[in-house]
Amino acid sequence: MVRRLRYPFALSCTLALALVSAPAGAGPIDLTSISGAWQNPVGGDNVTGEGTSAISWGDGLLPDSGYLFEPGADLLGAAIGVPLLLGTFTHFNEEIPLPALTAVDLDFGFDTNGVPGSAGGVFTFAHNETPNDTGTSPADDDIVTITAPIVNIPITVGTDVYFFNLLGFSVDGGVTFQNVFSSVEGGHNAALLYGQLTTAPVPEPANLLLFGGAMLALAVRMRRWRPTPSHH
Repeated sequence: MVRRLRYPFALSCTLALALVSAPAGAGPIDLTSISGAWQNPVGGDNVTGEGTSAISWGDGLLPDSGYLFEPGADLLGAAIGVPLLLGTFTHFNEEIPLPALTAVDLDFGFDTNGVPGSAGGVFTFAHNETPNDTGTSPADDDIVTITAPIVNIPITVGTDVYFFNLLGFSVDGGVTFQNVFSSVEGGHNAALLYGQLTTAPVPEPANLLLFGGAMLALAVRMRRWRPTPSHH
């Protein structure tokens, strides 16, 4: 079940056509075998699933909290300058004891019909397991943040050079993007993850437009705990 998203730190942005250096259209580039594996978890007890698409943590008594990345379908003749669906990210939020996960990396990649034959990168998800102080939502919702983008990965197909960029989370079919969302206790929250191909590198100010809020949210990685009997 997809729940509403909340964006306490992120910058809301409109469709990223402002980043595009060429009109939308089908290019002779294929992105296939999309994958994502969780690695380098920070904090958390009973962490399981490292190196796979599903990672969980908690007291080891199911259900535990966790993340799931489900890759999208192959993108054959991927369109240029429009959002490309990469997969679905789901956060499962359960009441768990301390310590909880504070951050984890997603090793994201895909194959291409060009050079390099495989591309991708690693980006970090910061996790803020907020205390259950009020017993209400959204005050007690846990917060997930992408703290760094993947930008300007060059891919050459024949004589054409393309650049892959991560856009972020979307719940409206790729019209707007965010780098932060939250989940209520005992529920799960899902969002689609999008990227984009351009024919020229995305300039630094545009990168900051999409992820400036995430850079500020790096403090989530060192979140502050208040003593409570349980967390979510």
